[in-house]
Order: sequence, then C-alpha cells, then structure tokens
Amino acid sequence: MRLGTRRNYGRRLFGTAALALTAVAGMPTLTGCGHDVSGAAAAAEFDVRKLEVGNYPTDPLEVRMTYRRGWEEGQSLAVARLADHVVIGADVDPMFSHTVLSRELASASGTSNVLANAVQPVLEQHQMVYGYSTAASTEALDTLEGFELSGNFQPFGGATPSPTTTSFNVTVIQFPDQQQAQAAGEGMEAADFDVAPDQNAHVTLDRTTDAKAHWRPGVPSLAATLTDGRYVISAFVQTPTADLNGLRSLADKIFAAQLPLLDSSPGLSSADMFRLDYDPDAMLRRTLHPATYLNISADSEVTHTARGYLHYVEAPETWKPLLDANGVDHVSTAVGGGLLFRARDNNAALALWSGIPTITTNPAEPAGTAPDTACTRTANPDVGYPWVAYTAWNHKNQYVCTLHYHRYVAQVASDQLFDAQQKAAAQYALLANSQGF
Repeated sequence: MRLGTRRNYGRRLFGTAALALTAVAGMPTLTGCGHDVSGAAAAAEFDVRKLEVGNYPTDPLEVRMTYRRGWEEGQSLAVARLADHVVIGADVDPMFSHTVLSRELASASGTSNVLANAVQPVLEQHQMVYGYSTAASTEALDTLEGFELSGNFQPFGGATPSPTTTSFNVTVIQFPDQQQAQAAGEGMEAADFDVAPDQNAHVTLDRTTDAKAHWRPGVPSLAATLTDGRYVISAFVQTPTADLNGLRSLADKIFAAQLPLLDSSPGLSSADMFRLDYDPDAMLRRTLHPATYLNISADSEVTHTARGYLHYVEAPETWKPLLDANGVDHVSTAVGGGLLFRARDNNAALALWSGIPTITTNPAEPAGTAPDTACTRTANPDVGYPWVAYTAWNHKNQYVCTLHYHRYVAQVASDQLFDAQQKAAAQYALLANSQGF
C-alpha cells in the first residue's frame, strides 16, 4: 500500500470538546421578553487541550494520511470480513471456551499445517482467493501437552490437546466461482483421504449429508469438507474417545452454525474486494494510530465485528458476555496504538468500561490526566500466546489503560506507565475530536 501524509493548508481544529466553553456555577439567570429563565449550570465536555498527550496524534486518521487502495489491501479487508463470519467456539457449543488458533490465509501455501500438505496443489489448481482458519478447545492452551514442530498437519497451531480435551478446527476458503469451489471441495477431500487410503474410511454425516467426511477407525478424530457457493468449509474435530457418532454429531453442529454465517457474507469478486471500504463504520479514524501510514491487516489494523475480534482472544468466554450485554458491534485496532470498542450507547459503554476491570485481578495504577480512565499493571507481562495472532496492541506490555468516551471504550498499552497515560490521553482527545465527523 502506498500512503502519504496529507498537507493541511487551512486545517480546521476538529471537535466540539476542544472548543467547548465551560459553564460557571452560580451564573446570573437569563431573561427574555420580561421573564426570568432559571436553571442549574452544567459543565461542558472536558477541554482536551489540557491533556498531556506527548507526541501522539489526536486528529482523525484521514486528516493525517491518504488511503490508497490496492490488491493486497483489498484481500486483507476480505479476509477480515470472512473472519467476522467464521464461527467461534461459543457459536458451536459453550464448552469450547478457548481459542487455540486464528490464522489469515492469503494463498495456498499459507494453508500449510492447518490443512494437510497434500491439499495445497488442489487449492492452487482451483485458484484459491483467500481464506481463514480458526480453532477452539474445551481447555486452555497452557493445559495442552506440547507442540508439534515437524511441519505436519497442525489444526491447533502446533498444540497437542490433552486426552480429556475436545477441540475443532474450521477453515473456510473462497474460490473464484461455485464451479471451482465444488471441484476444489471434492479434490480436497480426495487428497486428504489418500494420505492414508488403507487406513481411512468414508463417513456420512447425519444432518449435513452433502458433506464428504472420513476418519481412521479407532482414532478419535474426523475430517469433513462441504462446499457452499464460492466457499469450501473444512472441519476437523477431535474428542477424547474414538466415538464415531460423537464425532459426526460435532461435525454436524459446526456446519449448522457455520452455514448461516456464510449466507450473510457471499463470496467476493476481485472487483468487489478492490472496492471494499477500509473504514465503513468510522472506527479506524477514531482509533489511536501513532504511525504516519496505514497498514491494513486482518489481524492488526482493521475493524472487526465482535465475533471477528473474539477470534483473537485466547479466552473469549470472559469477554463475550461483556461484549454481548453491552451491544458491542465493532472493534478496531491499530499497531502500537488503540483497541477501540463501540457499544450500543453511552450507558452501555459505561457498563463495558466498568466491567472490564472485573475480568482482571491486577492492582490499579493512577489513571493520569484523561477523564474516565483506569490503568492496571499486568501480572505476567512476559506471558503471551504467540500462536494466537492478535498483534494489534501488545497485551504483554506492563501497563494497560482503559478509557470511556460516549459510546466508545478504548484500551492502550505500554511498558511505561507515563507513556500508557499519554496514549490514553491522546486516545481520549482523538475520540472527542472525531465527534461529528
């Protein structure tokens, strides 16, 4: 992507908050037509010019840079859109409370590990456009038994589930048209089956009868492939015991949850991808973005729905109820900058802001200069989940500040408390300066 800074001749000062006049308590009553008008004086919005923002920007994104779309950006936006319509664990069953894989697939070679290597030539032959892969488990990653580094099939990102764990992977791939998708789906199943044709056995699902499935008798896993329009859905399920009926039932549940989501997000042509709006809900323009260029990426600089965001959270069961209860519809992220939630309204955002500390047990730090801001020090800043692809802001930083402004809640992070406070102040000012535009 090529982006340049925009020259700002005659630049306006954005935001009513920066220009607001503060009412003074005890001011005289106003009169008109011979009548006194009484009333209590109310404070205007906080004057964001007083905030200590350091060198962080406080103008909306489009004031500082010009977005120039290209093929790669369009593909990244298409992948992000697809992620919003791929199941998370809770869509299938509440027992899948942990995310164990989130991966954007830009090419056939990018499917390495999440699909069998034998499938890649099929994807290339039928002109795979893009895809998305996710996996969920009933246990947290830190309870899994180890990691497979051989480069073989790794549907859970290399993690090896413990014997008591039930897990699944869903990979959705778009092809140029329905014919290519149908041929690809059949070829993918055949190539995967032929990895061990003397050991695999064909399986028919109870409800999703169009799906092609197979398993190795005695092995507690099953693979299934289903074509839906331009999409091919590949599901892999693993359970503690080699119960074929249980494996088939779980695959059916996955397809039942996934198909309606794809129905609401039909496949895109190349022209459609090129025309995708990078900021249709005006979220990125409100997200703290320290860099002078925009690098659209499905996992780091983009706007997601709440479902899309939850793909990048290791334990979504702690976040999903909070986001659902407060009507969070969009979440945006910027590298080194902010993580921004849009709630149903101001009251919902306030409840979200108040609820976030309840899912952290770390002691609070001084909030700094921005109103409605609370900062915490993370208990284990060096502990992260590198196989979960969430990189939009470094959740491993020592300090995280959470702030509230109207219907928005934002988080920023830094290894220095003062820097985190400056980021929070800049994010608050940016939200104020973005009102009305």
